[in-house]
Amino acid sequence: MKKTYNFEAETGRILELLTHSIYSNKEIFLRELISNANDAIDKARLKSITDTNFLKEWEKFEIKIDIDKKEGTITISDNGIWMTKDELMKNLGTIAKSGTKEFIEKLKAAKQDWEHNLIGQFGVGFYSAFMVADKVEVISNSANNWEKAYKWISDWKTGYEIKETLKKGRWTEIKLFINEANKELLEDWKIRELIKKYSNYISTPIMMKVQDTRTDEEKKKEPNKTFDYEQVNQTTAIWKKWANSVKDEEYEEFYKSVSMDFNKPLCHIHSSVEWMVSYKTLLFVPIEKNMFKDVRDPSIDYGPKLYVQNVLILENAKELLPIWLRFVSWVVETSDLPLNISREMLQSNPTLNKIKKALTKKVLSELKKTSRKDPENYAKFLENYWVILKEGIHYDPEYKESIAELLTFDSMLENKKITLEDYLEKAPEKEIEVEINWKKEKKKEKTIYYITWKSKGEVLASPYLAQFKENKIDVLLLTENIDTVIVQSLTEFKEAKLKSITSDDIKLKEETEEEKKQKEEIKKEYKNFLDFAKKSLWEDKIEKVELNDKLGTALAALKTPTGWIDPQMEKIMKAMGQAVPTQKRILELNPKNSLTEEIKKEFEKDPKSEKLSDLIKYAYNQAVLLEWGELENISEFVELTNKFARGYIK
Repeated sequence: MKKTYNFEAETGRILELLTHSIYSNKEIFLRELISNANDAIDKARLKSITDTNFLKEWEKFEIKIDIDKKEGTITISDNGIWMTKDELMKNLGTIAKSGTKEFIEKLKAAKQDWEHNLIGQFGVGFYSAFMVADKVEVISNSANNWEKAYKWISDWKTGYEIKETLKKGRWTEIKLFINEANKELLEDWKIRELIKKYSNYISTPIMMKVQDTRTDEEKKKEPNKTFDYEQVNQTTAIWKKWANSVKDEEYEEFYKSVSMDFNKPLCHIHSSVEWMVSYKTLLFVPIEKNMFKDVRDPSIDYGPKLYVQNVLILENAKELLPIWLRFVSWVVETSDLPLNISREMLQSNPTLNKIKKALTKKVLSELKKTSRKDPENYAKFLENYWVILKEGIHYDPEYKESIAELLTFDSMLENKKITLEDYLEKAPEKEIEVEINWKKEKKKEKTIYYITWKSKGEVLASPYLAQFKENKIDVLLLTENIDTVIVQSLTEFKEAKLKSITSDDIKLKEETEEEKKQKEEIKKEYKNFLDFAKKSLWEDKIEKVELNDKLGTALAALKTPTGWIDPQMEKIMKAMGQAVPTQKRILELNPKNSLTEEIKKEFEKDPKSEKLSDLIKYAYNQAVLLEWGELENISEFVELTNKFARGYIK
């Protein structure tokens, strides 16, 4: 009995794009299907650990590829995990992935490059088969009865059929009825070539029948001669080889075959450790983002595959790498763990903790080396992954300086990204007095100045940058949300303090006695006015009003008192639903701005005038806008502006 079903709408749309627009390189279909078969076998290996009866007599895993020129078909078979009728419908009839609509739009917008980023998985990679086939049949066994199976049939245009069929053994078969435009694929040599090109390092043997190289005369004598299967790919695990025996090209081929990423990796870590803990590892760091696995999401499954004594134990061993290295993959193998180890046992396993520590240090070391050896590709990598890397400064203080070394930040003076080491090379030294063993000694120190803000464009308008520009001292522009968090942890780098330029104690150069005297006189002159200004503003918002002649041309600016929460941090905490105490700010007025003098004169003339109240509120609102804050009463500010535009100030 058979029944016809329609594809879900989104599946149909993706199918059409995949088969007609996206894959310019059609031969990728074989890579996708072999990858799916290998995944099914890995899952079977994993299941056999907890279900010892699962494999029965089919313990030898393999993928078989058969070509039938007369029928015009290619059949890919594997003895991995099966699919039931419901699973056939779910996996092959629908693409139930989050963000499917967004995925479709991206495919339409940039079709020429997407085949480099599509990973082999049922629901997407499987459908690449329709680029070369008019029809596809999939046969898979029932979970409860190995002699009972279901066949899925589709030409993709008219939906799909599912009917019951007979099949003995744990097998899934995918049969492709090759279309006229791709008949070359029915040649034995062509399929072997594609296996070598794309799937040579798949861990499962890929078997094809021995080629019939007989002459026509020999074929006539023995027309029904049968041929055994032979292995086409190399299955010796590349991570088990000595690193000096593997060429860079082999690493790249292996990475592409297992990651479905057509870009070469940024770098790889291949090591064999025989010491207190023994393990072999081959890890890859990507350059580009994986469009199907958004590693920005910390809840995703990540981590390398974990093998114990040649058996896959975990697909994603999170216990082997910290969450801030979740873009790193591929494999770690050890014989120092039992085969039946559980996920719960792994979480507190001392062996894995030692491996994790070693791998983390190794990855950081390799990234440092790559940043110097291949700066162009390293910059591309940072573009995609630096926000994730920064998380480590917050999560793992042990590695914060090593991580900070790897990052780049926007420089105010150089108008490009620089490292903290680059910053320190040009930073001016300052002599300070310190107490060492109860003695006062002079010591030279450097400071790394930064400002946190929402965006680079907005931060450049900050009045607090003025004195740094004037003194040609660089400032790092930290404009990611996470920057506000990490500067709470990264307070020092190579003995240089990190300091916000809005801090109370910024002093870029020593003042002369004359300058100090002049400043004291101005303070006295403004004292009564500043006290009045504080009282006339909101007592719960303003701690004090003071002067700052380092604000460039700005009238006023807001500063956070030492020990209080930075405004950007406050916004993040509120967005996360956390309670934030009421924060008082410091309003700074620029005595070099002529409007400040006008406001003081109005105070001396009539402290109770409406005009004075308007001017003080106007200065405060302008300070709020300069830090891209939100005005509490926009209409009031508009009215004030209109008053001034009409000649309120003569």
